[in-house]
Amino acid sequence: MERRRSMMEGWAALASRPQAASMALLLLCFAVYLPGFVRLPAVDRTEAIYAETTRDMVARGDWADPRFGSAVHQYRPIGTFWAQAVSRSIAGEANARDIRVYRLPSLIFVTLAVLAVFWLGSIIIGAEAALIAAALFAVAPLTVLVSQLAIAEGLSLLPATIAMLTLAWFYETAAPPVASEALARHPRRFSARGETGLALLFWAAIGAGILINALLVPILVVATLAALFAFDRDFSWLKRLRPLFGVPIALAVAAPWLLVRAHQDGTPFAGMSWPEFLAALGGAQDMKLRAFPGTFVLALLLGFLPGTALLGVVFKRFWRTRDQRLPRFLLAWVIGYLIYLEALSSKPGTYMVQTMFPALALAVASIVVSETGHGKRPEGGIFVWPTALAAIPIAVFAAVYGFAYELPGVMPAVLIAIIASLFIWSGRLIHEGLLRGWATIGVAALGLFAITLLGVVLPSIDKIWPSAEIKRAVAACQPQTIDLVGFREPSSRFLLGVSPDRQAPETIASEPAGSAAKLLIVEDRWINRMNMALATSSKAALPSPSGCVSAYNVMRGCPVHFRIYDMEAGQPCKIPARFACLPNAEPAGPQKSGNCD
Repeated sequence: MERRRSMMEGWAALASRPQAASMALLLLCFAVYLPGFVRLPAVDRTEAIYAETTRDMVARGDWADPRFGSAVHQYRPIGTFWAQAVSRSIAGEANARDIRVYRLPSLIFVTLAVLAVFWLGSIIIGAEAALIAAALFAVAPLTVLVSQLAIAEGLSLLPATIAMLTLAWFYETAAPPVASEALARHPRRFSARGETGLALLFWAAIGAGILINALLVPILVVATLAALFAFDRDFSWLKRLRPLFGVPIALAVAAPWLLVRAHQDGTPFAGMSWPEFLAALGGAQDMKLRAFPGTFVLALLLGFLPGTALLGVVFKRFWRTRDQRLPRFLLAWVIGYLIYLEALSSKPGTYMVQTMFPALALAVASIVVSETGHGKRPEGGIFVWPTALAAIPIAVFAAVYGFAYELPGVMPAVLIAIIASLFIWSGRLIHEGLLRGWATIGVAALGLFAITLLGVVLPSIDKIWPSAEIKRAVAACQPQTIDLVGFREPSSRFLLGVSPDRQAPETIASEPAGSAAKLLIVEDRWINRMNMALATSSKAALPSPSGCVSAYNVMRGCPVHFRIYDMEAGQPCKIPARFACLPNAEPAGPQKSGNCD
């Protein structure tokens, strides 16, 4: 009975002190995000491209000309590059190739998005529900993912969250308060000056979203409004957003993107086909192939754990009360944007569904705070037997270790066992109807899951990080330049400083002796071609390797084996013993080369 009382009162007591609640959310975010932020090597490909583009932009001193080598990515707005460039400038030249420098804006913006869910959610559904929603949002796996990577989606989550929550407030307060079984309380109302401030916040968020990630945020807003119009056929409430002064503000905030496009393209977006132009406006991410039907729904369900457990209850209860404005808005937010993603978007699901998580979190939290303490399991959900929930984290970690053909060490094994136990515990609490307790244990379970996966397990599997392994192997050599043949992933440019113009054997072999790199690293499949190029240029064949690195190119799905050649015999490079080449190991012939560079 005491445990039940503490679970009932703990969230409300913390939420009643907004500053303490905000500090608790900050500590939660830092505890969950920092391990992966610090320990994960640079991830191919998008993150490494962003980081290398920003590093090069700052090094050249031209903040209006971001480019990856000679490639100009017209579909990536300037805002993310500028945020990363500020971080890089503060960190200094010594840290120019430290991926954490470029991840810092994502960490900050996602953390602020979590706080925005609490602060803006508090004026919509109350402080306790908003606090629970913020915590669920913070530990959702795909929220954690974008906080760890130097990509636009982490930054754009903040303006998307602010824009949608302010829009939700305007929509809900457009009608007199009506009691609703789905909601714990009525929204807080403001004076005309307060409304103007919220409207200004909405339009500033729209402009910032465009500057960071093209039209992702406006598309989210439009998709939601379209779904709302299908419900109630009423747009009259939108005039409270003061669009006459708001739209110019949004355009002014977003204008630097067009100025940069004009600087780089002459005419903005010149040279792009119509489909490419539409894809560019949809956001900074793009895939060559369209996603399979249902991809975004699946990403939402898996990426929103632990809140997924109550989504069945949410949709049943909110659909029943869709005549109420906030349930209708939250349904429109999710349904409208999901329809857009499934029907039109060519973006990866793992980076796109996070913008719906605040809506889902608020809806789930409203169910949680409706708990009366009688221990009755909520109706309408599909609840798995608690013990079976342990299969979720065990399957994920088994897949990672199975892929790498490794066994977990003692510490990861202990952490995985604790996570599985927490999953079982959370399942039992939801079966007992202790929803606030479920929220507490669920947040702990998913937080520890993220810490273990991104901060412990993945960084410890060296073979899946080829560029980081090569960097460790040559760390004591400190060469001015490195030539690398047979591996063209963006992380090699960022971490190793490999020039994209010097990765073909013929180009390297034709270099004058004085300009050749001290270290030449060749993947086994390319050694024969490298020797042929050297012979054609009347140069000696490759010497005996100083070291070897075996890894796995995850992006290409194949193993890679590198040999490190010290091209200056008078100054031998000291390679750590663990990178020594195996005796009598023969390089793979060209017939086995495949497409693994």
